[in-house]
Amino acid sequence: MKPILILACGNALRGDDGVAWHIGSALEAELIAAGVELILTRQLQPEHAEPLSRANTAIFLDCSAVDQPGIVSTRTLQPAQSLPRIFSHNLDPASLLKLSLDLYGRIPSRSEAITVGGESFALREQLSQPVKEAIPIAIQAVRRAIFASEQESVFSPQK
Repeated sequence: MKPILILACGNALRGDDGVAWHIGSALEAELIAAGVELILTRQLQPEHAEPLSRANTAIFLDCSAVDQPGIVSTRTLQPAQSLPRIFSHNLDPASLLKLSLDLYGRIPSRSEAITVGGESFALREQLSQPVKEAIPIAIQAVRRAIFASEQESVFSPQK
């Protein structure tokens, strides 16, 4: 069982939408050495519910179309109250948590979304300057989330 799962979601051919892949790729060797499971994906899929059900901590990396360009945000996630009627092509993190709970009876004890505000979603492989500059901040946010997860498992009493 891999206690930490990172789902890096986005399209690297759509400008800033690919920032999660850049973050995940920059951390890949470090994550593998730490036993963290990393999944790079264009969109969250129902198939991701299974690895999610095995994780103690889930970190969702993505670009935000609503935050200011280059702003890194971290927020705690909870499962959605219900699933969307149609979800064959993609899911949001809350719906994926709900699907994992419904199918496997389990979700991570901690789930976080780390997002970077995007500026350009044009058909190109390059990131905008504000998003490029935000990558080191996002990497530190991922490391903090992993560290918090490790500390939680070390110091939390057995239930």
